[in-house]
Amino acid sequence: MRKFTALCLVLFAALGLSAQNMTNLAYFPFTGNTASPNTPTSYLAAYGDQANSAGLYLDGTHGSSAWLPASELTANGGSTLNLQYGEAADKDLATINNSANGKCIVFHFSTTGFQNVVLTMAARRSGQGFNSTEWAYSTDGTNFTTLPATFSTVPSTAATYELQTLDFNGITAINDQANVYLRCTYDGAQSASASFRIDNVLIAAYPAGPDVWAPTVSSVVPNDATTLTVTFNEALDATTAQTAANYVLDNNVTVTAAALNTNVVTLTTTALTEGSAYTLIVNNVADVAGNVMAPDTIAFTYGVSSEFVCANIAELRSKLAYTDNSAAVNDNTEYKLEGEVIVTATAAYNNQKVIQDATGAILIYDPSGTLGTYDVGDKISDLYGTLTNYYGFLEFKPTAAGGQPVDIFQDVTPLEVTLAQLTDNNFMINHQAELIKLTDVSFATPGGNFQVLNTYELTQNGTTAAAVYPYFQDANYIGAEIPAGNMNIIGVNFATSKIGNNYPPFQYYIVPRSTSDFLIDAIIEYELNGIAVYPNPARDYVTFGTDELVESVALYDVTGKRVMSTEISNNRISVAGLTDGVYFARLYRQGKQVGIAKIVKK
Repeated sequence: MRKFTALCLVLFAALGLSAQNMTNLAYFPFTGNTASPNTPTSYLAAYGDQANSAGLYLDGTHGSSAWLPASELTANGGSTLNLQYGEAADKDLATINNSANGKCIVFHFSTTGFQNVVLTMAARRSGQGFNSTEWAYSTDGTNFTTLPATFSTVPSTAATYELQTLDFNGITAINDQANVYLRCTYDGAQSASASFRIDNVLIAAYPAGPDVWAPTVSSVVPNDATTLTVTFNEALDATTAQTAANYVLDNNVTVTAAALNTNVVTLTTTALTEGSAYTLIVNNVADVAGNVMAPDTIAFTYGVSSEFVCANIAELRSKLAYTDNSAAVNDNTEYKLEGEVIVTATAAYNNQKVIQDATGAILIYDPSGTLGTYDVGDKISDLYGTLTNYYGFLEFKPTAAGGQPVDIFQDVTPLEVTLAQLTDNNFMINHQAELIKLTDVSFATPGGNFQVLNTYELTQNGTTAAAVYPYFQDANYIGAEIPAGNMNIIGVNFATSKIGNNYPPFQYYIVPRSTSDFLIDAIIEYELNGIAVYPNPARDYVTFGTDELVESVALYDVTGKRVMSTEISNNRISVAGLTDGVYFARLYRQGKQVGIAKIVKK
């Protein structure tokens, strides 16, 4: 399918490239690099034609991720492999900690006047990962094309430096470009002790010459049942790229139209079948220089096979064992959760969400933001992702964007448990991630302020136990005073044997989502995201019982139609002008939703 590699030497000879020397564009030796917590998040090339201009980024720019110097980056002793410019082995750059799974680094340089880029480096991984790298390229730092899995820089064994080479000779889209971005995404780390080290990174290329390379297909991605995105390695000739007859699918599927956007072709097809494997043959497509490709065959699957389709959360949870709380175990199988579920909690940190249906609940871990934005109370369906047993707590990591909510403002009634039941692992394991409620409890030590990832004791009917765990790091009660007195508490049932870099005994906790989940003096008549409304039912005015100052409210009827949007003061709005009925209010502060409340107008 990819035949250019075997022809490289012949073509180089024909072009005279064998007589030319490669030019070193950028070299990163990491000499003098500093260890955590002072590891830099960006570097300039120390040598090469683009010294002090080409860069390596781990700071969220140019398509990279924002790495945490204190916990996800460090420096170790360097390697002698691939040393250049008389440098001695000194320091390397190490990415560490499984919290960095899914994060990426980006190399930025120019190929103006150059072609046929080759990147070499010394690389070393630990036994705990990272054991997967995914490479992609871009010419604008925003739109990246993912390269095949053969473009990997993972050493074959752990704890040993190996020389890794990425040959981009066939990727003509990055030839003679003012800006080129090469992105490496790391994944597969199993614990906080995981590391991946790189050293002596060299980016080189040949002087530019005529384009003699025919285009190749980089990827085929089904968007839905009737459209495919076919990405090529370079810009294409519009006439040949938009000829539907140049794309042939098997299994009685027909390509009816082809639309081109530079090097990306969107195919319209007759319907694909969920879970079926297909083969696409692309032929006679030319690049802008007139080079015509030979037939290229690409296999892909639309959706997931029937054995990996789950009707509900209970079936999804049955796919991976999670009784072992001694390690993190990844299942790379892609599952489809087709049943309707309700969002019960959201957190900005790692784009976490909790979803629940009548059969159970599960935490969504989405550091890349793949799934998209949903609010508490949204009902959604048809989610795709993989599973991880994270030290005894099951997580779902999305692999595709979700669809529009099928409904909004859906309520989930919390499961009422006692403090004794919360500390009974055999009982609570059957209710992982579910919304739960503790009634008539008090903090054993009120006062002081809530700190993230700390545990707090509750007392109920003479029983005292560690029970509250502020896991959602952007929750609005972090830093607030621990309340006194008896109260009801609503939250997500959470457990792990790993907190930060510590390994405490495995235990279940209640994780409140906001200040409104601490229901003091039972003033709540309706509980969805814990927002009090009183009086309720109401005739003229309602007040929202939240400690946060609400700045604006959007009011919806039961059909989901917005009937009012207004700024408010003192957490109070007039409902006198509304017709009798049930309404739902989304409450906002500084543009961020802080809760949902139900209003009954009579």
